Amino acid sequence: MSFCIHPWKYINEGNVHIVLQILNSNYVLRLIKEDCCKTKKSIISESVEFVNSVMIPLIFSDRRYQEEVVDISLQEIVNLTKNLHKFRPKNRTYKSIIMTTAIKAPNLTMVDPNADNYCIEIKPKEGYLAKSLKGYSKCYYCMKQFLKLTEKHIQGISNYCPLDLFSGDRDRMKFALKSLIENPQNNFKVFKNGNIIYKENKHNNNFEIMLKEFDIFGNYINLFLDFVIEILLSDGKSDITVSTTDEIKMSKSKYCRDGNNLKHESFLFKLLHLQRLSENTYTSDISDEFNYVRSILKEIETQNLDLATAEHQKIFFTWDPLYLALISAIIKDCSIMISFTKNINNKHPKVSVGSQTMSYKIGVTDLEPKPAKVLHKRKETEKKLIDNYAKIALTAE
Repeated sequence: MSFCIHPWKYINEGNVHIVLQILNSNYVLRLIKEDCCKTKKSIISESVEFVNSVMIPLIFSDRRYQEEVVDISLQEIVNLTKNLHKFRPKNRTYKSIIMTTAIKAPNLTMVDPNADNYCIEIKPKEGYLAKSLKGYSKCYYCMKQFLKLTEKHIQGISNYCPLDLFSGDRDRMKFALKSLIENPQNNFKVFKNGNIIYKENKHNNNFEIMLKEFDIFGNYINLFLDFVIEILLSDGKSDITVSTTDEIKMSKSKYCRDGNNLKHESFLFKLLHLQRLSENTYTSDISDEFNYVRSILKEIETQNLDLATAEHQKIFFTWDPLYLALISAIIKDCSIMISFTKNINNKHPKVSVGSQTMSYKIGVTDLEPKPAKVLHKRKETEKKLIDNYAKIALTAE
């Protein structure tokens, strides 16, 4: 892939990837940092195949979008590294070695590159009360808020509880989304044409003013919340109409309330179902490697499975509980991307809000395999959360 003929724009970056928008297209390019250790191209290819053949079909029951491995010339990597320096956050520039292998993926913030596009990113986190935490009636996310506050990573505890978002109860879902807006941390962002216009600590961070830019909801946050909820409760494939409901009439509950009334065909139900796969007991040895990725892909090929079909998914869910727990770990840390545009695109379903009709799409990002050690880390973190919460409860007494 040559950047000489594909102009780009810096979007964002995490610990592993630098994300660039390929202008005038529906794609982004994820550049891979390799400062800590070199990664073989075969490992990246397996990771991409894992996303395409396992994660996307399991979530959507189809193959609605695919990722692709691409090669970039060494000279263009040199030029990129130089040109990117002025865009990158200072806390990220300590990693500056970029691989010549990259990942081309659909731009989930866009529906139509020839029109104004908006996108809402939600990192929902774990949407149920884990067995190990039931005795405390506090979910993993809410317990971690107390730990983050103790360690001074956040200034205040969020009222957001993932169990509210996954409840299927519109009032609780609305409260959850409103809480994310008020205290986004790293779990809520809004984009316009690929640019972040609302996130934590953004200059002039006023949601109601930002909402007017949409020219869809006026300054009615309630209508915006109904819009997001309707899409989350849909199957992500059908045309939907947003009906306005009452404003929020609830406050933060002392305890996290488990259970849901989600319809089985809804997008949120599928995510929650995959998250719960970690509740099965696994006895396999845990290593720091990604060997399970190759094993899963080989087994899918051997059994000739298509995980977009319900019948083959049932077979997959009987496999090694370790595999399922790792699928769960990925889903618990993914991001939901809801993008929409006023420019009607017949390739995508439509959403009607009042007198306006828009095209929308729902996608999921951060679906790459995680090392098996995340399961061991989860157990260690749980113990730390419980110890910290016990101290806080004792102090409160």
